[in-house]
Amino acid sequence: MHTHAARIQMKIADKNKVTIYEPNHILKLGLRVWPEMVGELIQYRGLIWRLILRDISARYKQSIMGIFWSFLTPLIMTLLFVWVKDRKILQITDTDMPYAAFVFYGQMIWLIFAQGLTLAAQSLTAVGPMLRKINFPKEILVISAIGQTIFEFLLRLPLLAALFIWTGFHPTPAIIFLPLIIAPLVLLCTGLGFLAALSNSFLRDIGNLLAIIINLGMFATPIIYPPPTTWPMSFLVNYLNPVSGFVNAARDLALTGRISDPASLSSATILAFLLFFFGWRLFHIMEPKIAERI
Repeated sequence: MHTHAARIQMKIADKNKVTIYEPNHILKLGLRVWPEMVGELIQYRGLIWRLILRDISARYKQSIMGIFWSFLTPLIMTLLFVWVKDRKILQITDTDMPYAAFVFYGQMIWLIFAQGLTLAAQSLTAVGPMLRKINFPKEILVISAIGQTIFEFLLRLPLLAALFIWTGFHPTPAIIFLPLIIAPLVLLCTGLGFLAALSNSFLRDIGNLLAIIINLGMFATPIIYPPPTTWPMSFLVNYLNPVSGFVNAARDLALTGRISDPASLSSATILAFLLFFFGWRLFHIMEPKIAERI
């Protein structure tokens, strides 16, 4: 651990740059603070990349199956729900794409949110000693956690393609615009990740509570069932749950090439941007207190 911290400290040190902190520097309001915050991330982009590689390496180190664990969880869940549906244990209405592809595709979108938020919430507490010894922008830990989640999503794409072929489903060419759906979802996850990491550093119970909420949230998102169309479930699932807008839109791109519920996607996207900027700004303001509480 000490060796790793020393390597990171060497990367952070820059003899040619001097940062001057004013008494109210971190509390400045207005637009001028945003270029400074963005500039910090650009300055430490190399460290962000190294942290992402470190997290990926640590996750699969001394593991026989390695990166195949990223495939295994959604695949097992898909097989389980296919079995449950076929045995009519749960009454799930028919879907517009083969059910196995429907569930796996939905899980891929959901896991960006669920795994990203979980890892982000733990990002500060996982490296407590390093926060007290080394001075660097703490938000890069949250961003590197989200980066690991994006990496695992990319790993699952070939399996999704194989599942489409195996089930005989042919997605529309519009699926190439999937990154436009994923981008605001990542912003939503990052914004909530800033808030979750901050809260978890002050009160460790937040991490346990978050795990419960995420587990329940999966069943409040149309992953194993089609989007509800009757009131009040259509409102509760499709609109109050912002992740649903992204899951439904991703499936729409594969099925028809057009968004069937643009209002849900638009509201989810606006919320994602608002939470991202609010979470990042609050995290930046509270950053000096983090090392004291870890």
